[in-house]
Amino acid sequence: MKILHAAMLLPLATVSMMAAGQASADAGYPNKMVRIVVPFTSGGGTSNTARFLADKLSAKWRQPVIVDNRPGGNTVIGSNIVAKAEPDGYTLLFANTSHTINPSVMPKLPYDTVRDFTPVCTVLINRFVLLTHPSMKANDLDEFIAKLRADPDAYNLPTVGAAGIGRLANESLMRAIGVKLQNIPYKGTSDLATNLMGGQLKFALEIPGFYLPHIKSGKLKALAVSGETRLSSLPDVPTFAEKGLRNFDTQSWYGLLAPAGTPDAIVNKIAADVRAIVASDEFAGYLDSIQSEAFASSPAQFADFIQREMKKNRETAEQAGITAEP
Repeated sequence: MKILHAAMLLPLATVSMMAAGQASADAGYPNKMVRIVVPFTSGGGTSNTARFLADKLSAKWRQPVIVDNRPGGNTVIGSNIVAKAEPDGYTLLFANTSHTINPSVMPKLPYDTVRDFTPVCTVLINRFVLLTHPSMKANDLDEFIAKLRADPDAYNLPTVGAAGIGRLANESLMRAIGVKLQNIPYKGTSDLATNLMGGQLKFALEIPGFYLPHIKSGKLKALAVSGETRLSSLPDVPTFAEKGLRNFDTQSWYGLLAPAGTPDAIVNKIAADVRAIVASDEFAGYLDSIQSEAFASSPAQFADFIQREMKKNRETAEQAGITAEP
């Protein structure tokens, strides 16, 4: 009995010493530069939000926090850098919805989307708004649906990218409506917006920020928004659910991830500090300028959210036959 008890004490003591050492090491975090990898080019919404957070974290931590733009491979290049980085909290990934789409459209990823990352926290969400050119002569969602069902061959399905959240959101809407349209992928929002406002495209399902001035001026009509409530900037535009389309509700998100194995104490510290920034008045002003909404979560909540997003995106991608590979 004494031998068994002694054998049990050794690992417990070792674990206690390791935990104490770990807590001591984590207590000094960060004591050097922190890098936030953004798997997109600079200047876009993801990169701009990452820079906002980096500036605030740098001031809070009194350490440099830099944004490292590593675009390419449908976000795979930047994500892989973080997946292979030391799990010490000094290399983070600022991801968006593509992180939970890629496993369904790119089966040969160089990392595992779940096992190789530690969720830290979400930051914001973007709604989608259904926009039409006045020449479509659809005054509300019911008239829009009726026109598509009556003559689906008369319309195309414009999306930013062929396998990102824009494509999945549009395909999800079309499935909810019960029509199938030819997808026309665009490289960026500006090209799509030019054709939409010129009337070459009759409608688009897009994130509202860029389009708000054109909606206010009457150049475009907004028929419905995703989400549970109306947008404060578009109080007269109903949600899809209000108009009876309850089986469609797609939004995009941004969030921070760390390499798998990053100590819980560091993950929790980063999450708490980011949530404090997200709750600030200054961040609220930033969100208002880009027509986004705060969406803060704990690491555990983010992990559950990722699983749900992957399941939903997989179903949409499979049903629409979406792939990012040739």
